[in-house]
Amino acid sequence: MVLRLSKRKKIEEKKKKAVIDKDLRTIARPWYRKPTFDELFTVASLSIFESWGARLAKSLELDKSILRAGMNVHPVIYASKTIMITFITSVTVLLATAMALIFVPMPFIARVIVGLVAVVIPILVFAMRLLQPSLKASDRKSGVENELPFFMAYASTMAKGGVSLERIIERVSTLKVFKAMKEECLRVMTYVKLFGYDPISALERVALLHPSTKFRDLMLGYTTTLRSGGDVTHYMEVRTQELFNARMNEVKSMTERLASFLELYIVLGVIMSITVFVFFSVSGTLSAVSAGRTTGAISVDVTMPSLYNFLVLPLLGLVVLMMIQVSQPKTPVRIMEPYITLIILLPISVVSFFITLFITGGFGILRGVLGLHEVQSSIISLTVAMLILTIPPWLVHRSVLKGHKGLVKSTADYLREMSEIRKTGLSPEKCIIQLSTKDFRNLTPIVSKAGAALSLGLSLEEALRRVLRGIREWFVIAIFRFLTDSIVVGGGAPDIIDTLARFTQTLSELDIIDTLARFTQSLSELEEELRRRLKAYVVLPYFGAIMLASSPIIIVNMLITAAGAPPEAVAPLIGVLGIGSMINSFIMGLIAGKSSEMSVAAGFKHAALMTLVTALTVLFTLTYISGTILV
Repeated sequence: MVLRLSKRKKIEEKKKKAVIDKDLRTIARPWYRKPTFDELFTVASLSIFESWGARLAKSLELDKSILRAGMNVHPVIYASKTIMITFITSVTVLLATAMALIFVPMPFIARVIVGLVAVVIPILVFAMRLLQPSLKASDRKSGVENELPFFMAYASTMAKGGVSLERIIERVSTLKVFKAMKEECLRVMTYVKLFGYDPISALERVALLHPSTKFRDLMLGYTTTLRSGGDVTHYMEVRTQELFNARMNEVKSMTERLASFLELYIVLGVIMSITVFVFFSVSGTLSAVSAGRTTGAISVDVTMPSLYNFLVLPLLGLVVLMMIQVSQPKTPVRIMEPYITLIILLPISVVSFFITLFITGGFGILRGVLGLHEVQSSIISLTVAMLILTIPPWLVHRSVLKGHKGLVKSTADYLREMSEIRKTGLSPEKCIIQLSTKDFRNLTPIVSKAGAALSLGLSLEEALRRVLRGIREWFVIAIFRFLTDSIVVGGGAPDIIDTLARFTQTLSELDIIDTLARFTQSLSELEEELRRRLKAYVVLPYFGAIMLASSPIIIVNMLITAAGAPPEAVAPLIGVLGIGSMINSFIMGLIAGKSSEMSVAAGFKHAALMTLVTALTVLFTLTYISGTILV
């Protein structure tokens, strides 16, 4: 009995201890939280490379770069992790290279290339880690400068109505329509609420460390005007108009840059590629024929053509795409549905490649047999896989943006009409209801639904939130958010109601809406001009793809026929040239779509068409040189 009681007491004590431990873990959860992989990696990096990281951070002044980039990490930690990542990459690459050189037989040129790649990869990893703060600072700068004119239009309108600076910043920090400016306002609010700064000092601190000179000069000028007792509202209105004019000039120069990028890629990707392909065709065929006369067996080396087609050309295309991406203005609206569809279709595309390869009888290529029949079969299979990979994402992109064409121009007309009606003294709600009966092309469903919602008694905020669902044009969303917050600010507090009364009285005196209308009209005209100028550049790659697909194969056939050898002897070279031309056409299509419609997803259409055109050209050329349909 005594033993049982003692056991019960021990069990009860264990339970009580478990409850106490659980309560302690709940109260002091951070001390009991398991460390993440990033934290363990940081500890390991500091334990091994802290002294090296401190010297690296000091020599490269990483603290300034990290502050400009807005990264929340200590410079020594970042430098130590950089050295650790580079060390792990170097060890991994060197081991993989050593095993490849020992166990995989390869020619001398291939060994040299593998060795160079093994040396270059760690250097690239180290360089990319060091460049990451600069790249993030550049993204931060471009994002803020893209949204700055609209932020200033919004802020100047609110300031004209008497809304305080802190209230404006707090409001922008909660808006989804802004992305880059929202992050900057959140930084300001962090200094205000967490560190006890006043709004002006917090704004100055954020501006002083900012990579954008426009944002820095604008905010420092605002704080100086405010402290010196100047007319802040006039300053903001003048700077808003200057920003819109500067933005128009940037858009004009952007069209010239896009044309230059397309010209560059046409020269490098088409003209230079045709020259290089012809050189590979001639040198490969002549070397194969001369080797055949010596040894009696014709064999062709496709190492250099393979490196050019499958490494140099894709890298060149990616570089041009990145240059276009950097030069184009970015918006907070991201259309991810086409890319999600692309990822989902990727395994289906791979399976379809092997199924088509089996149906067309080209499975011998997996056993090392490579004749013209296998080349043609692989090209058909690759075409099917690429079409499956590109057509559905393009259809998804088209469905998402259905009805968006001409939306910016319609918004410009709508703003002009509203600007004229506001001058008569009508309230903004009455203006929206009156304009809901007019025709504004693709914008008509939006304004009619907004007018109907206001007529039924819904608030302007709720009415516009409902009608803007599904709209992916950031400019239109920003304009209507501006109109909404011009009226609905701050809820129902008495001081805010008084502010709104004064704001409604002075809104008709503002020319911000008219400035937005002029900017929108000019932007619409520039978009039309951009499409007209780039139309020829979009068509030219199609002709280049046809020449790139047909010319080298015809030259190979002429040379091999003149040497008295069958075309089957150079089938590997023909396969590399044909598949390389298809990959080049695919990338050219993506670049054409990115340049003409500002989106890679729009390039899926051109990529599918150019891949199909190139495949048909290659198949027709192979049928012509063989004299029969091989598949």
